[in-house]
Formats: sequence, structure tokens, C-alpha cells
Amino acid sequence: MITEISPVFDYYYVARQPIFNNSGEIWGHELLYHSDSKDQTAEIKNDNIASLCVATSGFTMSQFYQDASRKICIHFTETLLLDGSPQGLPPSITVIEIPGKTIPSTRLLEMLTAFRKEGYTLAIDAYVGSDPQKNLLDYIDVVKIDISTRSMQEIQGVFSGLKGKKILKLADKVDNREDLQRLRSMGCDFYQGRFFAKPIKLRGRKLKATEISKFRILQAFENPDLEIETVHDIIKADPSITYQLLKLLNSVVYGFSVKIESVNRAINLIGLKRLTYWLRMVVMSDLSSKSQTPELYTLGLTRGRFLEDLARQGEIKSSNPEKLFLFGMLSLIEPMLEVPMEMLLEELPLSDEIKNGYIDNRSIYSKYLQLAIAIENFDLQVIDEMCLELKINKKNVAKASSSSIAWANAMVKSME
Repeated sequence: MITEISPVFDYYYVARQPIFNNSGEIWGHELLYHSDSKDQTAEIKNDNIASLCVATSGFTMSQFYQDASRKICIHFTETLLLDGSPQGLPPSITVIEIPGKTIPSTRLLEMLTAFRKEGYTLAIDAYVGSDPQKNLLDYIDVVKIDISTRSMQEIQGVFSGLKGKKILKLADKVDNREDLQRLRSMGCDFYQGRFFAKPIKLRGRKLKATEISKFRILQAFENPDLEIETVHDIIKADPSITYQLLKLLNSVVYGFSVKIESVNRAINLIGLKRLTYWLRMVVMSDLSSKSQTPELYTLGLTRGRFLEDLARQGEIKSSNPEKLFLFGMLSLIEPMLEVPMEMLLEELPLSDEIKNGYIDNRSIYSKYLQLAIAIENFDLQVIDEMCLELKINKKNVAKASSSSIAWANAMVKSME
């Protein structure tokens, strides 16, 4: 049982409830936000933050528990819909749930049209057939009906109002076989409720980005001429976001068989547009927390920059600078998350060369890391030994060390 929140990472709880079709097969899952492990219902103090938590960390975690063909239904607030937040998730499996009390504005209808063009499935929650809801019918694919608040006669009336439209009907809170049979006879398509399965809670932990980095990212996204190089620099400067991005790309929904060796490679795989929307969600979700780990954050940046500089100077010829920066920056993920490195490496789509650098002291990458650590500890004997073994000029090591420290500190200071 959790008695307090760790200062290093957030605990989050996402409940996952299956949705079945008329053949008894799972069509998809709805992700629901829970504030802690004791909750039977969601305790949401901020609807936007709750939705963002589900759409970022919850979505990524859910992909490790199901096959990639099944839909993921996520409730988005009207604010997040207008902001385009759902576009950070893959259209092929994402079902965007619209609040049932939404009043369709011109701007909202434009966004819903854009979502459908991109391939997203759109659903309206708590559908009762009101006039504002009927105005949304030409823009959605699924209506979700809470049968616990309606008689079967009323539900039949709602279904009748949908005749002639290519809209699927999802019955929520189906708790017994009798209701299921009646709904089937009325032409219902999907079913969700405790008769099938109670929501299964998935508990996870996400590493917090520093507040300064979050504000810098949000500020950068206000620029309409945002370039991929800027996004690249933002991600490189934040170990937390790098970690979450790699986990996302390693989820079954993307199914990349390649190994990620640099932040730049990760950006190219996911695409700039989808990446910026995803980053917005991650940042806004993380902003709900106040804790920081500035020392580890700065040290990770310093290590990454140090190894990158050595490669750019030609002292390390076995790997490219980008790959070495990623390796150095992520070398402190274990103390940041307080989770064994072996467990973390199972979740990250890194090359075997990088992974071995963290767990095999004899590997070449491990030796690079040992050199960086020796410099941090001012261990002159180990520095001499490693420079000799790696055939690295000590003058260039000193140069890279001082410049990497200055760069990391300047990076942190610039974001204050």
C-alpha cells in the first residue's frame, strides 16, 4: 500500500475495461482515470489533467497488455478537443470520446471533421438523443448509451432516432444477461459493463520532467513556425520525455522492429505533427506535479553532452554523436525511477550496444560511461587508465568535460 507520493516520480492508476461485440469478441478497451489504488470511481480534481494522464502514460501502458488491432477509447474534454490533443495518438486504434454535454460550436465541428479525415473513430458519451447531441451525429461513428439511467423503452426510442445513419451503438453499464439479450434484439453493436468484466486497474510510474523544461516546451509550441530541430533540442534536454517517447515507440501499436539509437531517429519514426501534439499532452500532464530532480537531470545532460563532444572531436570513432548523447543522458534513469535498470531496458527500444553499456562493464559503451563517472568523481587514476585504454587524448577529455558542464548548466539556466 502506498503511504506517500515519491518525490521522484508520479504514481498513476488507469482502469481498463473491455468492450465486446455481438460475437463475444473484444472490440476494444476504454481507459478510465483513477487517482489512487483505493478508488472505485475516478476522483478527478481537474478533468483536463485526468484526460491527459490517461492519454499519455495510460495509453502507453495499456499497449503492453493487448494486441495492436483493438481500439482504445479515451474521454477528452472539450478544451482538449479544441486544442487538438487527440492527434498525439495513432488514428488507427484511437477512439475519441466526446462528452455528452458538449454544445457543438463551429470550431468544434471543424476539429471533429479534421479528426475523422485523419482516420480517428469518434464517439459521443452519455448519448440520450438531445438536440445538441443530434447536431453531432453527422460527425461521429459511435453513440455510447448509459443503460443504467434509461428504461428499455427509452433506449429503444434512442435507437429509433438513429435509423438511417451509419452509427454504431455501444451500451454502457450492462450488468446482467437479460439486459444484454434485450439490447441485442434491439440492434445494439457493442457492450461494456460488469456483466462482462470489471475495470482492471493498471498501476504505473512515470518519471517527472522538470518544471523549467515543461514551460520551455509549452512556450516553444506557441511558435507557428516550429521546426523539427527545435523539437529535437527540447526532447534531448529532458530525460523524462525521452524515456516516455521511447516507451511509446516500443508499444505494440507502433510495432517498430528497428532499434532506436538517437532522439532524431525517434522523431523521424513518429513524425513531427503527431509528436508535437503528443508532447503537449505529456507536458500538460506532468505540470500537475511539483517535484523535481534537478541534480540528476543536470548530471544526465552533462554525461550525454560529454560523450557527444568526444565523438564530434573524433576521439570516439565507434559511434555517432547522437547515439552517445542518448546513452549518456539515459544513464541515470535507474536512480531517477528507482527501478532496476534491467527492468527499464525491457521497455526501451534501444540497440543492444547501448543496453550492454549499462549492464556489461566490459562493453565499450560501459567504458565510456566509466570515464564520465571518473571525471565526476575527480578520480585521476581511473581517468588516466580509461584514456589509455580507450586511446583518448586527455586534453580533449578535459575540454569536453568543461564544455559539457557549462552547456548543461546553461541549458538549465536558460529554462528558469
